Parts: sequence; structure tokens; C-alpha cells
Amino acid sequence: MEEPSPDPEVQVRATPNPTQAGDWALVLASAGIAYRLDQTTDAFVLTVGGADAAAAAAALAAYDAEAASRPDPPAPDAGPSSLGILIGLALCAMFLVTGAVGPGSRWFQAGAADASAIAGGQWWRAVTALTLHAEILHLVGNVIAAAIFGSAVGRWLGGGAGLFAVTGCAVAANVMTAAVHRTDFVSIGASTATFAALGLVAGLQMVRRLRGESRRLYAWLPLGAGLGLYAMLGVSPGADTYAHLFGLGAGAAIGTALAWMDVRAPRALAQAMLATLTVTGIVLSWAVALRPPG
Repeated sequence: MEEPSPDPEVQVRATPNPTQAGDWALVLASAGIAYRLDQTTDAFVLTVGGADAAAAAAALAAYDAEAASRPDPPAPDAGPSSLGILIGLALCAMFLVTGAVGPGSRWFQAGAADASAIAGGQWWRAVTALTLHAEILHLVGNVIAAAIFGSAVGRWLGGGAGLFAVTGCAVAANVMTAAVHRTDFVSIGASTATFAALGLVAGLQMVRRLRGESRRLYAWLPLGAGLGLYAMLGVSPGADTYAHLFGLGAGAAIGTALAWMDVRAPRALAQAMLATLTVTGIVLSWAVALRPPG
């Protein structure tokens, strides 16, 4: 610790918090200002020489301005959304049609995300696989996740735009997964879409914090939370770890871009068009998958 100059000392700060006192001391040290930090019965007291008092006050004021957190801007909110519930209901309805999909099932053979088939040009499998589930517990887990994260995306982008964004990110993730595996890998399930929805929300929250906080480290917490959920839920035995990771990554990238551009929920007509486009794409993908040979 540097010794203060011999001129009369001036107390510049006092705090009972040792961490805050240490931060102030580091500020003065980095500014080349001699100081003394004393501990009394109820506070830590920072003093400098009288000649340095003005410079010390200015340095500490600049630190306060930099360290002070600005309130986070409010997240875009289009109001309560039923998107997650509707996705869950659609998945349940599809399960009633397909049953527990497994080897030998026509639905599985036609619509599963077979990496070699997708690499060979059967693009529709990246879409149809999102609607298939192996058994009831697989379905229930994805329905619950869709209700949570899908509804959060719906509050931000609206139902139609949210469905379009989640589906688009999930399809892209399945394609990337096929590109990585290329052969001998088959997967099904909507978990890729639920991780895409989680990534979309994380991207939005990250940008919101970046715009509201001067301490940038805190802005990355939403993405860290998403990776934490991936570590807990996305890498369990038998899970499609690549698809989950790519879904989270694609969602986070698109969510960050949309939030950075201040994209808000479009009007009702645009919502209806995007929802119709997404549902039509899924139906047509199944129509192609189930078409007779030749």
C-alpha cells in the first residue's frame, strides 16, 4: 500500500463493506493516488493527502458512474400466450395418431430424422421427426417444456411468429445434427424445438441485459442458465445431445438477432400468415414422407 503525502489528510470515503472499500482503494491505486485504508470499529475509512483530494473524488465518482447499474429495459410482451399449450396439444394429438413410435412403425420409418437419409436429400425428415415420440414419458416431458418455453416465446413474438421461429430453429438444428453424424444415427422428438425455444428466450434476455447493465458479465447469465439446463436435461443417456445443443444455439443466435433489431410481435394478419405457413410446411412434409413409392 502506498503512503499518503505528508500534507493534511482528507477522508474521502467510508463504508462498512470491506469489498467496496477494497474496490475504492484499487481505483485510487490505478489512478496513481496515494491513500490509506484504515479499519475502525464500524467502518473502513479511506483517506488521501489534501492535495490529492480533488483527484481522488473525481476518480471515485467516475468509478461510481461506471459501476452503477441502469435498470433493465422491459422485455417485449405481447400479453399472455397459449402457444406452448397449443404446441403441447398438437404433439398429443399426433401421438394419438402415430402411437408409440418404434422400429417397424410406418411413421418412424417415414418420418424419423435419419442422418444418412437427410444427407441424401430427404429434407422433410428434419421437420417430421419433431412430431414423433417414442413413448408416453418422452411425450410428457416435451409437452411440459413446450408449455413453459413456447409460451415465453409467444409472449415476445406472438403465436404465429413464435411458432415460425421455434420450428425454423429446430429444423435447422436437425439438419446440422445430420451433417455432423451423416450415417448410423436416427432420432425423433420435439425436444429439439423446446431447446430452440429456450435459446430464443435466452437471446432476448441477454440483449435486454446488455442494454441495461454496465457490468457486462451479468448480461450473459441467461445464456449460462440455458447451458445449465442443457447440461441437466439435454445430455441424459439416450438423448440427442447434438440436436439439443444445436437447437439451443440456433435459438440463441436468432433470439439475439431479433432482440438486437428490436423485432416485436407483428400484427394479427402477419401472425396468422406465419402460423399458416408453419403448419402447412409440417403437413406438406408429412405428405411427402408418406407418399407412395414412385
